[in-house]
Amino acid sequence: MRRYPPRGAAGVARDLRVSASMAPSAVAVARPDLPLVVVLVRPEGSENVGSVVRLCGNFGVALRLCAPLCPFDTRPALRMAHPCEQTLLQATPYPDLTAALADLDFSVGFSGKMRAALVRPALDLDRALRLLPASPGRLGLVFGNERTGLATSEAATCQRLLRLPTPGPVASLNLASAVAVALTLFSQAAVGWRQAEAGRTLAADRLALIEALQGAIEQAGLHDAREARLFRPRVVELVEKMDLSARDHALLRSLLDRLAQAAGRARE
Repeated sequence: MRRYPPRGAAGVARDLRVSASMAPSAVAVARPDLPLVVVLVRPEGSENVGSVVRLCGNFGVALRLCAPLCPFDTRPALRMAHPCEQTLLQATPYPDLTAALADLDFSVGFSGKMRAALVRPALDLDRALRLLPASPGRLGLVFGNERTGLATSEAATCQRLLRLPTPGPVASLNLASAVAVALTLFSQAAVGWRQAEAGRTLAADRLALIEALQGAIEQAGLHDAREARLFRPRVVELVEKMDLSARDHALLRSLLDRLAQAAGRARE
């Protein structure tokens, strides 16, 4: 399908003049109230995009459009986005999901079809709380195309793949509804997160833990240097599966440091 770039300023201005009701009475820009970024991958419904823009304004989160398949500065999109038209008009499309997530600390993809998501419990407040990053980290919430969902390669780009709760007989959610459910759960979880001053470890902290585990494996002689490098993907997978808080991270690093010191003394 064709990918639509944003139209020029003249086209935007013409759409805004067509209906005075669509002109924003106040500029609505996403506020950093929650450390969340909604990422729409290959959206093809202009009205869906507009609805999600308004939701991002409701919850004070940022929005990123990845390889959109529809024009998103149309009258229907702007109408659904009201009063957050400026957020939509200023959106810069990303060429692919890797680029859209490059500066985020962690990402969660949502799917109602993939086995990796179906075999796990649906997102709830407890899981949302454990996925929120420690400050100043940001968490990407990734939603696929309205018809086809996330591709396998796109899902693999995310550190987690989850499904949303649908207790009724219909398992699928409209794109805007899915975003609303996810944002509601994370916003409610954030209340407890702020009170506990906890949060998932940042990417840099997890990398430091991976390096410490890798060093401990080599130091213990479990693998030689070549085998240790080949084993690294398993170490990365292990750490990324852990929902570690900053406190958890500090405890594990301290434990690894003490074990390394003990091993060093034993060799002397």
